[in-house]
Amino acid sequence: MKNLSWYIAFRYFISKKRTQAVSFIMYTSLTAIAIATCAMFVILSVFSGLESFNIKLFSDVNPDLRILPATGKTLPDIDNLEKKLSAYSDIKAFSKVIEEKVYVVFNEKDEIAYLKGVDKNFLKVVKIDTCFQAGKFPNISSDNQAAFGNALAYRLGVPINKGSLSLYMPKPGKKLISNTDDAFEKAGVYMTGVFALNDQYENYIFVPIQVSQKLLNLPPNSAFSIELKVKDNVKSLQNKLKRDLGKKYIILNRQEQDASFLKMMKVEQLFIYLIFILVIIIATFNLAGAIIIIILDKKNQSKTLIALGYTISKLKKLFLTIGIIITLFGVMLGILLGTLLTWLQANFALVKANPFMPFPVKFDFYNYLIVLITVLFIGFFVSFLSSRKLNF
Repeated sequence: MKNLSWYIAFRYFISKKRTQAVSFIMYTSLTAIAIATCAMFVILSVFSGLESFNIKLFSDVNPDLRILPATGKTLPDIDNLEKKLSAYSDIKAFSKVIEEKVYVVFNEKDEIAYLKGVDKNFLKVVKIDTCFQAGKFPNISSDNQAAFGNALAYRLGVPINKGSLSLYMPKPGKKLISNTDDAFEKAGVYMTGVFALNDQYENYIFVPIQVSQKLLNLPPNSAFSIELKVKDNVKSLQNKLKRDLGKKYIILNRQEQDASFLKMMKVEQLFIYLIFILVIIIATFNLAGAIIIIILDKKNQSKTLIALGYTISKLKKLFLTIGIIITLFGVMLGILLGTLLTWLQANFALVKANPFMPFPVKFDFYNYLIVLITVLFIGFFVSFLSSRKLNF
């Protein structure tokens, strides 16, 4: 009997209707579901592509692991920490880092920037030297070289290897200031290169670590963090370091370092998903109308089925099945169309975010699952409510 219900429902779906309006409404509802499904899949694929793209982009400047102090800003017992890290065969390289805000002045122009002091091993840990638009990374043994983010260099109008910039850092202390020169530590640098990454790093300045130590009045071997390049199995090493180093240190992997950014992307993706749920609900208004119209169109056939022993309950299930069939065809058509559009974007870059970069997309099984479950559930629910309208 169950198979018979599906057979009758499918015949009702494909059979010629008494009026063209019934067919028009039914296929309009199918098309609306297909378009909404396609749009949801494409947008979710774009978000997946953006997430993968940003994680890859961050991998050029963010280390595999970062060690931070659990309290305070300076790493405690750093000499012993370096000895322990040197003993790990899984660690390819590690670099001491000092990162702090700094006041930059050049030719009467000034900006607040982020200063990142790094040691000689830094380029073994990250690949920022591959991201330079012009010039090169500063010589770490120098006390007056710096690399600037492209936006910061543009605003200040700094030429490469010409002109000295002044970096100012407030001095710690609680006494009253009688002279402004006593309020700041100052260092003079010139720009050796300009790098371009993403919005987060466009206001960064990379300098040798000794420049940061001088500006902050720190001892020679001090650092705010240590960044690690791992040979393989980052998660395993992270757990091992947490166990061996104790509670004095915090060890973050790459995803945890960008947790706020990735969380923001997830929130944006959730809001887009909720908006598309609303779009699909609106699209299924056509489905509700189509089922009601089909009920009216098949009124005589329904009376015949009742005369043959078909109950009202089974008849309602029959029209519910018709709604499910319309939804299934709409979802399949939408998924196929969405897959085609995503494939075309991935291979032929139909739409570009800027003149040089297409919108990234990514095929993800999770996206297929989300779209299928969402649309089928809404379609089933609307079909169920609409089939309840059957009344003789």
